[in-house]
Amino acid sequence: MIRMGLDGSTKCSGWCVFDDDKLLCYGKINADKNLEWRERVVYMMKEIAVLIKEYNVEELCVENPVKTIANVNTLEQLFSLHGALLGVASALHIKFTPINVSTWRKQLGLLVDIPKDTKDKRSILKERSVKLANELYDLNLIWKSKTSKENDDDISDAILIAHTVIHKE
Repeated sequence: MIRMGLDGSTKCSGWCVFDDDKLLCYGKINADKNLEWRERVVYMMKEIAVLIKEYNVEELCVENPVKTIANVNTLEQLFSLHGALLGVASALHIKFTPINVSTWRKQLGLLVDIPKDTKDKRSILKERSVKLANELYDLNLIWKSKTSKENDDDISDAILIAHTVIHKE
């Protein structure tokens, strides 16, 4: 089965494609940050639809938006993107498989040994995601620092989302 993993965002979405459990390719889609967020969602959907068609994707594995995000604007944007992904999957007749971020991170052991009082949990998880994807698939994804624009955590998250769906079955 051809699966696409997606770590969706309106600014930069990581993606990957698997043929059964073999990672075929991966990348990220960057939207122009000067566009209004709805225009970025439309841009993302067009780019994702091209990839779906190019690789004959049969299943789309996506992360559910986290409902506890404090910023209401971010929450609105992520849920709009999620709905658009569901619409694209439906229109293209492919399976849509959402997964909670806590589910895939827990299944892969990324949540272990993070101090409860840490203020940097997000960057610890992102760095662990890059390291794990590199180990599992012999990759050279980049993690420089929590503020680096060169980090490949969007790609590693997409890979690990799909990996979790594949190995759950």
